[in-house]
Amino acid sequence: MALVDANSRLNRLRGFTLIELMVTVAVLAIVLTVAVPSFANLVNGNRLTAQANDILAAVEYAKTEAVKNNATVTFCHSSDGTSCSEAPAGGWRGWLIGMSAAPTGITAGSVMRAGIVESAQLVIRASAPLTGSDDEIRITPQGLLRTNNRLPMVATLRVCHPTTSSNPNSRNLRIRSGGQLSVISEQHAGCPAP
Repeated sequence: MALVDANSRLNRLRGFTLIELMVTVAVLAIVLTVAVPSFANLVNGNRLTAQANDILAAVEYAKTEAVKNNATVTFCHSSDGTSCSEAPAGGWRGWLIGMSAAPTGITAGSVMRAGIVESAQLVIRASAPLTGSDDEIRITPQGLLRTNNRLPMVATLRVCHPTTSSNPNSRNLRIRSGGQLSVISEQHAGCPAP
């Protein structure tokens, strides 16, 4: 009777064999080899989408404030979070939304919202007419998007991940004069200006 109890106790305490552990490690290595690059693409794609949607929401907010306050509101590049500035050659690093009584810029003390580029891995480039020092989106009290010269705004802001390993590696925020905004996914090598 004692011999039977000892054998059944040994069977319950039995662990994994070396072969079983090696097979498990091999399967895990294969799964990681396939999953890690796909996960990196997923993370990069989510970063791009989040940043593009953040800018889209900021412009929509500016449109709402312009109509609500029956005033002109400006959306512009800002490198310091307090005033409009020319975007550096490396791309936009942030933006401002504020009331604007003057033909350009934001009235002092009227900043409503500021945003920054969340990831140093992302680049934001603008097409004309958003490339100069005084170029900004001016939203009229009717919610229409205009340039500094009061012309209809037709521009693109490209949020891009410089590597082409993410496919697609950019989100283009297309801005139209009537206030229509759309985000398009595209592939661009090296993140050129739109």
